[in-house]
Amino acid sequence: MNQLSKQILGAFDEWKEEQTKKTEMIDQANKETKSSKQVKDVNDFDLYNKIYNENILLMYKGAITFDLVTSVIETLDRKVAQVESDKKVQKLFYSAAVEVVHNLYHHMDEIKGQFEGVSEHDAKSGLITVLAKEKYYNILTGNFIPTKNTYDLKAKIDEVNTTDKDGLRALYKETLSNGQFSDKGTAGLGLIQLARKTGEKLNYKFDKVNSEYSYFTFQIKINRV
Repeated sequence: MNQLSKQILGAFDEWKEEQTKKTEMIDQANKETKSSKQVKDVNDFDLYNKIYNENILLMYKGAITFDLVTSVIETLDRKVAQVESDKKVQKLFYSAAVEVVHNLYHHMDEIKGQFEGVSEHDAKSGLITVLAKEKYYNILTGNFIPTKNTYDLKAKIDEVNTTDKDGLRALYKETLSNGQFSDKGTAGLGLIQLARKTGEKLNYKFDKVNSEYSYFTFQIKINRV
């Protein structure tokens, strides 16, 4: 993973921590003072400014359902059409967004319920953030995943990241011919397609929560120029 990717993922972690602290502060203010509404208004305004300044097209944390996936993809399609004039980039972004959001949805079935320190709602929730920069888009997702499943996923991503363009084409055909598909996925075909279409590395990290679960952060860049 290059330095820029590390900074992107690190910034995303800091943003998540910042939002958690902000929520805790607002909750505490609501309990302690009658002026809590003013405090919340100020924090909401600060958050709005952050979203505006960072050019965040979409920011979501919550349950990942089939209906939600459909809604997110439709929303992103509309928003990108408003800010992106290049039809080829629009098409590429849409294709990448579909792959990333569907991958997130498939991971939800791997979580059976609450675990130590994490409620069932949070355990089965996901994060989706989409940023529009001057020269590229960033799609970032986060979700819990069984630690035992991280090893195969890491191996698949690393294989994709260390394979060149021609190799990815061959790997895609090989994976198709092997027919190693499951109810929850397509044997890494989506990851291969993401790398092939965007020409970018798949950036990721796993943060171990406990012996049973880890937190998976994933990021892909789509160039605008």
